[in-house]
Amino acid sequence: MSEPALTTTVVLDASAAIALIRSESDASSIAALLNGHRSSGGRLVVPDHFWIELANVFIRTYGASPEDVVEVLREIDELGVESIRIERALVLGTIDLQHHHRLSAYDAMYLALAGAEDARLLTLDARLAEAAGERAIRLIGMPPRRVMEQPAVYGAEPLDWARFGPYLAQLRAEARDQVRATARD
Repeated sequence: MSEPALTTTVVLDASAAIALIRSESDASSIAALLNGHRSSGGRLVVPDHFWIELANVFIRTYGASPEDVVEVLREIDELGVESIRIERALVLGTIDLQHHHRLSAYDAMYLALAGAEDARLLTLDARLAEAAGERAIRLIGMPPRRVMEQPAVYGAEPLDWARFGPYLAQLRAEARDQVRATARD
């Protein structure tokens, strides 16, 4: 395992969580990294969809029973994972990253969350780690994941965010109102 300088927040993706739970080859490196991060007071976060992604993989790919899936979720929850709500602004960032890096929406969400939280990203997915660049926590000899979606073919044209100006302005206003309401409480 490499020794990355961790920020106070790490985003855990499903590939790393699955490897940990299934005791795959990188499990001990992942456990050591997460234990060290937790003991130093670091936050471990996931986007809301993480939980359903785990359930999907364990049931559809590994044939786990519902009871086994609940046990998996409990084991991951015991790591002190904090779920981050997927807001529309984060979805818009996800769409941009999905388009730019040719990622699945699910993988792009992990990258968008890492950016929003100024966090590092713990993933075993080679394509996602490449897209994350310096944000990626790389384990020595990190192999590409065995379970990967085929990349979609996207257009090469950059997104025209300007045409969404009114909608983006509405989201900014709602976020500003939310911050003001929270400050009053």
